Amino acid sequence: MIISINDHVQLIRPDGKAVFPYSNSLFIKGDPSVLIDAGAGGNAFSQLKEPVDIILLSHNHYDHIHGVSFFPNAQVWASREEAPGYGDPIIHASYNGFEHWEKLMGKPRTKRLADTEVMPPDVPVRPGFIPIKLWGLIDEGSQWDTGRERIIALHTPGHSHGHCSFWLERSNILFSADIDMSPYGPWYGAENSDFDQFELSIRRLAEIKPSILSTSHRRLFYQGEDDIPGLFLDYLDIALQKEHNILEYLTQPRSFMEIASQPFVNNHPSKTEYTEFWSRMMLRKHLQRLKKQGLIAETGEGQWFRI
Repeated sequence: MIISINDHVQLIRPDGKAVFPYSNSLFIKGDPSVLIDAGAGGNAFSQLKEPVDIILLSHNHYDHIHGVSFFPNAQVWASREEAPGYGDPIIHASYNGFEHWEKLMGKPRTKRLADTEVMPPDVPVRPGFIPIKLWGLIDEGSQWDTGRERIIALHTPGHSHGHCSFWLERSNILFSADIDMSPYGPWYGAENSDFDQFELSIRRLAEIKPSILSTSHRRLFYQGEDDIPGLFLDYLDIALQKEHNILEYLTQPRSFMEIASQPFVNNHPSKTEYTEFWSRMMLRKHLQRLKKQGLIAETGEGQWFRI
């Protein structure tokens, strides 16, 4: 599905909901023409009649990059921080944190993510390492001028260490990628995720006050109809409330597994081994953050308690 935002900017959405393995893309007509992210699926991209000159990848997650092969003539750009992961499967694997699986889950990992789901026919590759040849590297403040639009890259780490958002300056449209207004809050469940950075990135985007907000997995938000700065802060508050609940639960020493079993830790509706693992990775980051803040401590037996 293609939704025209104005005469030169289009939202490209998958046929169904923009949830894994899909994500929204943004297309900016011009010379050059620019596509932001490549996860909307082949059915959606087949409706795009204009050629794509440049692809800007917000970050190296499967649901944002699997459609790059649909545009063989496009120049692909990605963040400098995550560029090594597009060419080296070992570096790419290090971003995930699966080496923590057995400790956090209490058992070995027996199935790869690619083995747990069947991908739709318009998704050309399976989850895992996808080698992509990069034409350019994205830094904070990198710019692309299409004639009618100036696209400015914003380094917004947290979801991943190289995550970028993109501000269309002339139209005041913000593409915040996976700072996505999910009703379940921010996702920071990978090894290269950082909640402190995520909080700063969310607060930074809230200050921009865009006229239109486009995210990777939700609808368009319009200032006037939606309180966009407030949406960012409400989104952040979901994670902060989780952290508060963790702190409140530690009135007596608790093991990691005891904390992980509490319903406020995993609020995702899909209860799979992988969503449980990612929730525990996020719990691990909250415990480390609270310890760094001097609010909790850990005993030699691995019990966590509030100071």
